[in-house]
Amino acid sequence: MTKAESAILEARDPEAYIAASLKARISPAAKAHLARLWMEKTGYTKEAILHARNRHPYWKKEKMEGSAERTRVRLDAHDYSSGGVVEWNAARIAKFLNLNGKDPSGRYEHRDWEIAATFSTSIPSIQYMRRKLRRAAEMLGPRATRERLVEYLGFAESVLVKGKQAVEGLKDTRAKAEKAAAPKKVAPKKVAPKKAAPKKAAPKKAAAKRTPTKKPVARRTPK
Repeated sequence: MTKAESAILEARDPEAYIAASLKARISPAAKAHLARLWMEKTGYTKEAILHARNRHPYWKKEKMEGSAERTRVRLDAHDYSSGGVVEWNAARIAKFLNLNGKDPSGRYEHRDWEIAATFSTSIPSIQYMRRKLRRAAEMLGPRATRERLVEYLGFAESVLVKGKQAVEGLKDTRAKAEKAAAPKKVAPKKVAPKKAAPKKAAPKKAAAKRTPTKKPVARRTPK
């Protein structure tokens, strides 16, 4: 076993393992074999090695080089907006919350590009909504209701940055403006019920004239 290989196996923690691995001039296959031996010896996991690797300055630099170009390619590949803009109304925000859940490990159940495809929008638009959701959740606390989150996500990020008091103030202003703009309902005029016209008395029928009865003339007896 070479000195470089021994240094890898004798590393005390993942950070030291990564440093020794970078110095070693051995093949990738040999490094993979040594990694298995080192994990068996120390009890560290593959995830611990990857975590230390991502934090190491060398691998950070490697990762950053070309990241801007990779990001641009990714954004272009997953732009489903076709130049349009999504109106994030209450119904869409509620659907976004349904798709934005996390699994027990804390990872998003759906990738940002998957949600972007669902709403015919872009990755930056979904990332914007996720930032707003984190900020709203921090302001409202663990007892935040779903309705309150939907309400807060309806405000711009610039408003949420100012804090809960600013959001509530703007909410009241909006409510007053909407109330003032709403057409006033005109109460129907009460129409007094029409009085029934008095019934006209039927004309009295003229009483039939009685023909006077002639008294019989008494006959005179001749003397």
